[in-house]
Amino acid sequence: MSAKHPPATFSSPVFEAEGKAFSFAKVPPELSKSHLRRGRMTARIGIGDSSFDALMEPDGKLGHWFVLPPRVVKGEKLSTEASAGFTLSTLEKQPDPTLPKDFAALLKKSPSAQATWDATTTLAKIDWVHWMASAKQDATKRERAANAIDMLENGKKRVCCFDPSGFYSKAFACPVEEND
Repeated sequence: MSAKHPPATFSSPVFEAEGKAFSFAKVPPELSKSHLRRGRMTARIGIGDSSFDALMEPDGKLGHWFVLPPRVVKGEKLSTEASAGFTLSTLEKQPDPTLPKDFAALLKKSPSAQATWDATTTLAKIDWVHWMASAKQDATKRERAANAIDMLENGKKRVCCFDPSGFYSKAFACPVEEND
């Protein structure tokens, strides 16, 4: 937990993503604003006897949502549309993001890009990965990976012109909730 933000409690319905095999919950906008950054970040979520680290995904409305692990849904007996009480704690240190395969392969081939990557902050790395992963088409994802290598080779540590919240571009959205 971070000393900057004490743990916060909130309630959210448990949603099932339409056409997808996962459940999720939403962080209230005021809590997102006070405890989270506009883009992706990882936070610790507690519910009942369970806790887990969750990637907070921006919803395009300056809020966040997160996936509930199946073991937690089952263990805590969560049901869709029922409200659940959660505790959110910020982490002292953000974990490094998982790299897209295309990008990781290209990064291994470029010592200069790797050197810049290694000198980049974790939050900037999260934004790079988010920018690459946010493309809808695989061809665009591959193109962004190649462009990222080029920018890193030129010493650029932050991806520019990318709104990690999706607020201005409306590029991100919370999954569509399943309706009865």
